[in-house]
Formats: sequence, structure tokens, C-alpha cells
Amino acid sequence: MSLNRQPRKVALCFSAGLILVFLGLYLDGRDRIFTLNAVTEVASLVTTDGAFSEWRVGGAALYTEPFTTEGAAISLSENAYLLIRRGTRVDIQRHGIQDVRLTLRSSEGSVGGIVSPGNDDRRLGKWASLKVASEERPLVWPFRGTLVVGDDVSSGVDSILLQGTVNVLEEQLFRDTRYNAGTSELDRGDKVGFWREPDEHEEAVVEGFLRIEPSNQERFTEALNAIQLVAHGSADHVKVERLGSSGYQIRATSWARFLYDPLLSFFAGLGALLFAAIEIYSNVREILRDVATRD
Repeated sequence: MSLNRQPRKVALCFSAGLILVFLGLYLDGRDRIFTLNAVTEVASLVTTDGAFSEWRVGGAALYTEPFTTEGAAISLSENAYLLIRRGTRVDIQRHGIQDVRLTLRSSEGSVGGIVSPGNDDRRLGKWASLKVASEERPLVWPFRGTLVVGDDVSSGVDSILLQGTVNVLEEQLFRDTRYNAGTSELDRGDKVGFWREPDEHEEAVVEGFLRIEPSNQERFTEALNAIQLVAHGSADHVKVERLGSSGYQIRATSWARFLYDPLLSFFAGLGALLFAAIEIYSNVREILRDVATRD
């Protein structure tokens, strides 16, 4: 009798071990990268690395005081670059194919400076604003820092997120590769931010770039308005606020790895096949035993 029950005991032990392995993989912490690809009229970031924030602003109009008139603006040279200091808040706004408006603020001193070869460098104060035109070729501005894309929709808001997607890339087991653990579509008017902690007390640092298509788009095959934005970084979740409400959170659940991780899917399939093989072996033994008994 104990010999007949041995295959079932083996199957039971194997199943228990498989459940323990799966439980360990479920509880295993993994790094997740969230990627945002959006078209927006407004974005706000706080720089954490000045080396990532050297932006070409040739021909821009510079305002050094909040109430500076249009006629008092400083015209920058065509080869001017904006160097943004670490810890500076930068608000970016653009409607359609109009000029880009940059507003820089800092509570810890200068927001940065303007440099251009062959001209005197200019150090900026705690506040500055630039009106940047992109007429002939695109502008690409890289950044590293905390980021908020879009704005709360209300009666006083005229710049919003137009469209976007959020992809979650999770680290694969035993390999230095990642797999897509989910994709979420954003609605027009959403407000998006990256968060590092589950309780939402710390924003995550991300890297990315802004692309400003030129206003003279006859030279390009595709006319793209507003601001094209790509950002990615390690985070706990992405929070989406919708129409002033708390909205929802975009996460990669631990169960998603059993669906999308190729290696874990292989292990799960292999375990199912082995379990089925043991069950078939046990049933065949029972049938052979019954036939032998009848004979």
C-alpha cells in the first residue's frame, strides 16, 4: 500500500516545494522602470543634476524680473545656451507651434546662467523667464530631476496634458534584462507624477528630454505641436490625478511577473508538466495493478 502511494507523496512534496518557490519569487523585490511618453502643453521639473540641463536657447528673449515689459527683454545671441543650476524649478509651457515659455525659480540663489561663445556670460538671479522660438530646427532639452507633467483642470488653467502612455519595465529574474509588465493610456487633462515611496512622501528622480518641433514645419514630414516629452526612471508607482481628484496609481503587481517574465513562465509550465507526468504515472500504475489483480 505504501508503495502505491509513493507517487502521490512525491507529487505532493513537489507541489509544496513549487508553491514555496513561487511564493519566494512573488515576494522578491525587483527594480521597476516607468517610462512616460507624452504630448503636453505644460510640464514642471526640479533639476537634480546641472550637467543634464544645458539647453540651447539661441535668439531667445530673456526676462530677469517678473514684471519686465516686452520692450525691456534682453535678446540672446544665436549660439546662447542656458545652464540650469541644481535645485532650480523649471516650468515649461507651449501652445501649438508658438514660442516656448520657460520660467525658472530658485530659493537657494541663482537659477543658473547664460553662456555663449564669443560673448560675455550672464549670471541669473533667483528668477528668470525666457521666450524661446524654434523656427528652423527642433530643440532637444535633456534633464534629470523630479517631474510633473500636465496640470489640474480648472477654470483658470489653459495648458494641459494632451495625450500619453506609461510603460512599466520590470527587471527579469537571473538576467540583466527587462520585460514590459504593463502599459496604461493617459487621458487628456491628466496630471502625472513619479513617486518613490508607497506613502507618496518622496518624488522619484527621472531622466528624459523635451523636444520642441519648429514653428516652420514645412521642412518636416510630420507636424507636431506643443511639447514632446519622454521620461523614464526607477519608481514605486506613477500617480495620475484626473480632474482635480486623487485619480489612481499605475503599478506593476507582483503577479504580473508570472505573466510577462519569460523565465518564470517557463518554470511554471515545466512545473505543470512534471506534476501532470507524476499524476499520469500514478494512474498508469493503478491500472496495471488492477489488470494484474484480475489475471
